[in-house]
Amino acid sequence: MMDDLPALLRRTTRIAFFFLSIGCIGWAIWPDYKPIFGGFMLGVIGGLLSSYHLAWKATRIGHQAAAGYKSRMGFGFVSRAAIGVAAAIVSVRVMGFNLPATAAGILALPLVTLLLGLFAIRRLQDGQSTDERGEK
Repeated sequence: MMDDLPALLRRTTRIAFFFLSIGCIGWAIWPDYKPIFGGFMLGVIGGLLSSYHLAWKATRIGHQAAAGYKSRMGFGFVSRAAIGVAAAIVSVRVMGFNLPATAAGILALPLVTLLLGLFAIRRLQDGQSTDERGEK
């Protein structure tokens, strides 16, 4: 299971770059919608940082559990919420972007990560994993 997390993070990063490139293209084609595309892109960056933070916390708690230590900390919801609020404040107050677009960008990557995780679990249950070569 620990091998799945870096793969999911790579996929999430690729999807984030896809969202960012679509935002840049949309900003270039429709400059009147700059607040919407800019807010979405800053939200995607905030969501990506939040995803990296969650992966780091999950790995850290897993290592502590494997070593026999009882962790008193959770998965860092307050820290991830602070990342989202900071992205929203920078987007709206500093850069003047659209708040709903920023919120959509913040929520886009955790949703994609959840869907990728569910598809990965389903794929492992359906048959052979992609790492197996079929040797017995």
